[in-house]
Amino acid sequence: MRFHVVDTFTDERFAGNPAAVVEAPRFPPAGEMQRTAHLIGLPTTAFVVPDAPARYRVRWFTPYKEINLCGHATIAGARHLFQAPENAGRTRLTFVSDNGVLHAERAGELIAIDLPKAELTVGEPPPGLLEALGTDAVVCAVSSDDVLVEVESAAAVAAVRPDFVALAEQPFRGHIVTARATSGADFVSRTFFPSLGVNEDQVCVTAHCKLTPYWSRRLGRRRLKALQLSERGGRLEVEDMEGRVRVLGTAVPRDEGGATLLDDGAGTCEGALR
Repeated sequence: MRFHVVDTFTDERFAGNPAAVVEAPRFPPAGEMQRTAHLIGLPTTAFVVPDAPARYRVRWFTPYKEINLCGHATIAGARHLFQAPENAGRTRLTFVSDNGVLHAERAGELIAIDLPKAELTVGEPPPGLLEALGTDAVVCAVSSDDVLVEVESAAAVAAVRPDFVALAEQPFRGHIVTARATSGADFVSRTFFPSLGVNEDQVCVTAHCKLTPYWSRRLGRRRLKALQLSERGGRLEVEDMEGRVRVLGTAVPRDEGGATLLDDGAGTCEGALR
């Protein structure tokens, strides 16, 4: 089978957050998509199926689990699909998932998507969380799926070295560590998803659905610049809108010469891809 790799939130290949994009006339069985994502081995693989002009069905898989939303893989999919002949001249694409509808659009050299805003409830850190993260909290807040921990400085964010086994036992999908930036951005973050098989996500868009309203209120501005302090790093622009968060970033195709062929010896997804 063939897939395309796009590096998002970066201006160069092999930086930022990579995602694989698999185009198919129909979705293969879920088990085959999961096995394919595991073999590709990138943080997320997006499977996209044409639904109507400029409209696609989409499903996202980490190497170990299907997830209900992935922003960076959607941006990667949009970057790849904007190059397709059938989308020549288009500036907007629609992605339909079982979790809702996402719109991606060209914004100059950037690609923008908007996602539902996630509300946070401030409270005490759950037992064992700070020990698993190896840090102290200034503020702790939880959403319906993730937990956000604000620490005292960007240096403290960079210094976090989690116990991923302990972190995976926490009752959250993901763990966000953040602080106000001192230069080059408004805030910084790192994100950890060991229960999904991704110990550290290099740049997490869905985390910014929590980070954006959090820092927008703190800083008194709707449009902000964000920096993710992962190993590969990434830069984003975010905007707090009514009920939504707009995320803008760059995306660089890694395979300008064509798709990468995955030869697993078992014909994975071949029936659906013919």
